[in-house]
Amino acid sequence: MTLLDQVKTFLRTNRIHPKKQLGQHFLVNEEVLPIIIEAGEVSNTDVVIEIGAGLGFLTTELASNARKVIAVEVDSTLYGELDSQFGNNTSVDIIHGDFLALDISTLIPNNTKPKVIANLPYAITTPILWKLLEHTDQLSNCVLMMQREVAERIVASPGGKDYGALTIGISYYADTTMIGTLLPNNFYPEPKVESALLGLSMLDAPRVTVENESFFFRLVRESFRGRRKMLKNTLKRFATTDKLNEILLNLDIAPQRRPETLDIGEFAALANVLHTNI
Repeated sequence: MTLLDQVKTFLRTNRIHPKKQLGQHFLVNEEVLPIIIEAGEVSNTDVVIEIGAGLGFLTTELASNARKVIAVEVDSTLYGELDSQFGNNTSVDIIHGDFLALDISTLIPNNTKPKVIANLPYAITTPILWKLLEHTDQLSNCVLMMQREVAERIVASPGGKDYGALTIGISYYADTTMIGTLLPNNFYPEPKVESALLGLSMLDAPRVTVENESFFFRLVRESFRGRRKMLKNTLKRFATTDKLNEILLNLDIAPQRRPETLDIGEFAALANVLHTNI
């Protein structure tokens, strides 16, 4: 029985439909599963956290390769199915709950740095990303399925239309890699957008040194609200025009440049100077 047949049989037997509010799109191309395992470099020494385990297709592959799998599922019916499959498997822990509401620290076994592998609900991809990045010191690398558009924004280079605050925010904490893209027919029901596998490798320390992280991120967000404006106009709320011109020129940043052309190092340098001048 194919994965698609298994999904349809489960839904029919339980008289349910995929829940749009939970972003349920089941991966039904079995050829993608080993690609995910390989991308995550999953080995028998690894602890893996899986977000949104669904019907356990990926969970099964993870359990065959990892030392321990901690699978989180919010849907009660799917949790019941997972529990029936893995309840007696000591290498798999099934957690019933909303990942965004869970304390990640409580999921992590002592003296481990788990990998995170997930088919993320598109509507809450960004909140999940930020939650993971809050625990860079406790996690290693991640392989995350998400909307292609979001993945492209994360891996974008300065100067491109996809480059923005999300790019810089993720880059501050992690190295990113676009692993591959998937057409909608790899899922059931088919999403209206293409998907992508994104790799994250957590950094031991932030990519750049900033004196005040909250100010740095505020500056980046404010800058990209006027991404097509010149910096001397975008940053007016942070200093007078004359002061801004002086600061930018001292940093070898032309005041006429637009935010989308600055790399993370330039934003860090700018934030450090502006913070001391406010």
